[in-house]
Amino acid sequence: MTYFKFLLATALLLGFAACSPTPPPWHVVLISLDTTRADHLSCIAGPDSRAQTPALDLLASEGVLFLQAQTAAVTTLSAHSSLMTGTWPHSHGVVRNGFELNPVNQTLAETLGACGYRTRAVLGSFALDSRFGFDQGFEVFDETFDLLVGAGGADQNQRLAEHVTRAALSRVREHDQDEPLFLFAHYFDPHAPYDPPLALREAWAQQIGAAVGDPLTVERAVKAGQKLVLGPDVPAPGLAGTIRGGLSRELVEQHPGTSAVLDSQLAALYAAEVEALDAALGVLFEGLREEGLWERTIVVLTADHGETFSEHADRWNHGLWVHDTTTHVPLMIRLPAAHPQAERFRGQRISTVVSTVDVYPTLLGVLDIEVGSRVQGVDLGPLLRGEDFDRGAVFSEATQPWMGLEEAAHERGHWANSLKPHSVRKGRWKYIRAPYLKLEQLFDMEADPGEQNNLFQDPALAEILADLRGELGAYQELENPLPSEFNSTQLEETRVRLEAMGYGGGAREGPR
Repeated sequence: MTYFKFLLATALLLGFAACSPTPPPWHVVLISLDTTRADHLSCIAGPDSRAQTPALDLLASEGVLFLQAQTAAVTTLSAHSSLMTGTWPHSHGVVRNGFELNPVNQTLAETLGACGYRTRAVLGSFALDSRFGFDQGFEVFDETFDLLVGAGGADQNQRLAEHVTRAALSRVREHDQDEPLFLFAHYFDPHAPYDPPLALREAWAQQIGAAVGDPLTVERAVKAGQKLVLGPDVPAPGLAGTIRGGLSRELVEQHPGTSAVLDSQLAALYAAEVEALDAALGVLFEGLREEGLWERTIVVLTADHGETFSEHADRWNHGLWVHDTTTHVPLMIRLPAAHPQAERFRGQRISTVVSTVDVYPTLLGVLDIEVGSRVQGVDLGPLLRGEDFDRGAVFSEATQPWMGLEEAAHERGHWANSLKPHSVRKGRWKYIRAPYLKLEQLFDMEADPGEQNNLFQDPALAEILADLRGELGAYQELENPLPSEFNSTQLEETRVRLEAMGYGGGAREGPR
């Protein structure tokens, strides 16, 4: 029995998605960019883009670019779990970083592995470590990190983009190209601390000045912005305080949305990090060409979430709120020229609002693999073929604050994140509800893409508001999370490592 036939038989016995009757001819590379705002890709933001991303621009020009993709959750592990399972967080069960992905979930790696693919993963950060179950379905799971927590302000073990590319190409070179490959590559550089390579720091020297993007500097920027609302005599909670205890209505509703000099410097550091990431991706793409895989490989690229700067109350954060600064992510799919659908994909720019949960079923549709019954995302194939297609509402959820809200939700018999902010996008409209603050927001994303003008109390929009409330209510009625436990082993390891380097206190929560 051949390797492929053996796996096909195994897949059918285990109830996995049905595979094509013949071995799949296309390799698949799925790339995730951590903490990468869609508006920092020049193929999306255009000539006014803060960062220039020629490698990503070229990839987008060779495939289809989704201009309004939304992530399902705004922290790394929960967002990636949705990407890899095609399900919403209140189904896969991963509340936030540090929780374990239940093995009942069927991941994309498991599905493709059962259909004959050899599966490889190369990680950029500890947030997706195998102890959290994210290695499900991968034969090789490379979680070798060379930048350890505390080094340069790192809040978790990680590795630089150039090292992720080097490891990914090493996995490609050791692979037998006669067998289909599924490679997942996770890049982490834009995540704080904002510390671009020296060459890019020098290129951005005028905008960066003497600023550094370490946690203490970020905390100082957050508190300075909070003081603009709270006044000089009220203690500012800072980033750490809001992640634990949440924002106040005052901070959310009165936030000025302006940038101080330090905010602008941090934003320049972030943009330089994105450009460094783009350079590493260019090396990856060239390496795939040199190895002869480029014209046999489907490339899917997205991000887990973005990063708010000083635009909103969730300053220099992802996780606390669901503005587009954190929910709007890049998404592009590039097919090799020989693929029968390649010409249809090439150069498309699609403005329909879609979700990262749609990646799983859309990719399986391209590969002619049947989607399993648990998948909640939508196959975007009809949209790509130019057919009339209504994607329907798209949802995102916050994963912070932590203290008290998850316990209160459980006591009420609800999903752990149910009291945290949620959003629904439908056409030009975006509705946000934050139950723990008893706060609602409504934005016209065409007239106000920066989400500065809350239209919640506009009586002319009452019907639209009622419709979006209904959509979010129906979404939340679907909650049926698989069990997931918080893995606390990371906390003790972090405490020991920090104390060994002379830092006191230690960590009490997982990395954000």
